[in-house]
Amino acid sequence: MPVSEEQPDVAYYGQITFGTGTPQNFDIQFDTGSGDLFVFGKNCDSPACNDKPKYDPGVDQSFSPIDEKKFSVEYADGTDVSGDSGKTTIVIAGISVEAQEFGLADKVSDDFEHPYEGVMGMGFSELSDNEQITPITNLINNNQLDNPQFSFLLGREADQSPSELTIGGSNPDRYHADTLTFTHLVDDNGGAWEIPIDNCVVDGEELNLENHNGDGSYALPCEDRYEISLVFSGKIWNIDPDDFTVEIDEDDCIGAVIYADTGSDTEWHIGSAFLRNVYTVFDQGNRQVGFAH
Repeated sequence: MPVSEEQPDVAYYGQITFGTGTPQNFDIQFDTGSGDLFVFGKNCDSPACNDKPKYDPGVDQSFSPIDEKKFSVEYADGTDVSGDSGKTTIVIAGISVEAQEFGLADKVSDDFEHPYEGVMGMGFSELSDNEQITPITNLINNNQLDNPQFSFLLGREADQSPSELTIGGSNPDRYHADTLTFTHLVDDNGGAWEIPIDNCVVDGEELNLENHNGDGSYALPCEDRYEISLVFSGKIWNIDPDDFTVEIDEDDCIGAVIYADTGSDTEWHIGSAFLRNVYTVFDQGNRQVGFAH
């Protein structure tokens, strides 16, 4: 299915249909770093919901409330979302997921200023703050997929390259099969897509982990360009210099690869800045991530 970009390459989202009878379409962010699904609900009165489509359970023949179960999630950027919980049929990439649990958001942080109306977590279900079973997991459990995988091609605003999500496998037209290399998740992953990194190389030199800002980021001169490579399972993957340098304020830049304290110097978190340079296969069935060119 086609995927849209929140400019400039901040996040990626696509259309999901909620309900039957009167199906309701919403733009939903695809987030591999979380495990909860929510959509703006009819009763949302937060500024973030102003002038946005909102889900109305009253016209959904498949909706059933989950009594006494509130929905609440806090994201890594500090965004808070809360409301009620329910179940309905959703359709993503043409595939129906029946009795999918989700949050009907009625309170959303004011800093949620995005072109989409909700978030679909694509981590493992253990990552859910609300003990939801993720849509991908439900599809796998219901034997609705050819393969227990989903895959992303992430494009760039600068070169107008396409973005695409494939559920149930990968799109062989988007990569060279002989370059596909898988790395298994770390054992103590907490439901996240965490894989061990062999090395991070900057201009031919190994990155010094001791020089970060304290929050895991690295301050960089905005005008400089760096040749960055990450090494997974012995294979080197390069990051385009334009993807690596992120301007957070005028004349104030950081590197897009951010070190996180996961308990080991060999475990990192990487995001779309790296993933725009590869085709990525998230293999939930075998608990591994594959990269290809």
